[in-house]
Amino acid sequence: MFFVVKLKASLIISVLLISVIVVPYPIVKTLAKEDEYNKTVYFTFDDGPSVVTIELLDLLKEYDVKATFFVIGATTERGHMLYKRIVDEGHTIGLHSYTHNLSQIYKSSSNYMNDLKKLDDLVFEITNVRSKICRFPGGSAVTNSSQKVKSEIAVKLKNEDYIYYDWNVSGNDDSKTPRGSSDIANRIKKSSAKVKGNDIVILLHDNTVRTTLVKAVEELILYFREKGCSFDKITEETKPIQFLKS
Repeated sequence: MFFVVKLKASLIISVLLISVIVVPYPIVKTLAKEDEYNKTVYFTFDDGPSVVTIELLDLLKEYDVKATFFVIGATTERGHMLYKRIVDEGHTIGLHSYTHNLSQIYKSSSNYMNDLKKLDDLVFEITNVRSKICRFPGGSAVTNSSQKVKSEIAVKLKNEDYIYYDWNVSGNDDSKTPRGSSDIANRIKKSSAKVKGNDIVILLHDNTVRTTLVKAVEELILYFREKGCSFDKITEETKPIQFLKS
């Protein structure tokens, strides 16, 4: 009888020891997996300002998220007001193109630089900010220009202390008709999961046609926050993603 009791006690102690050793392991493994997705998300918006920019800025303010706006040449009072609001609310205003006329600006590096500087001067006149952050219309891998012209542009940008930024995730939202907000958000979620580095730089478009943009961005803010990501704007210290191979 004593032997049986002793045997049962030994078994109970063994089971307890095994539980202490085994149970914490999957918990530690799960936490490590979550920590691996602790990335920085950069929302970047091309082609504004537009009527959509107002709602977008309201949303970003509500969620305390900073972003980067690669603007084009605004000729209206509302457009100039939105330049100022972008800067005043702590976002980065980047230079995209004054005209966004790709067939003209990519004819030569001189055409490109003249167009960029016209926008640079306008943004400075309205905001008192001299931005050195820019993005090629269509990205630096744009097919509207020869490799020779693009390489010349890249050299001139560098010589004048401009930094150009491409992206590693796209919402593919530049179609003639707006994509659904969930479609845009799901494309970005899927693509961002494949990003190997710590920075997720998202390309989206801000113009009058993008009526689903704000809803998509809100869904993405909630998604990335749940994943443990932070949000930031591009600055001159941000390591650039650049498609163009010199």
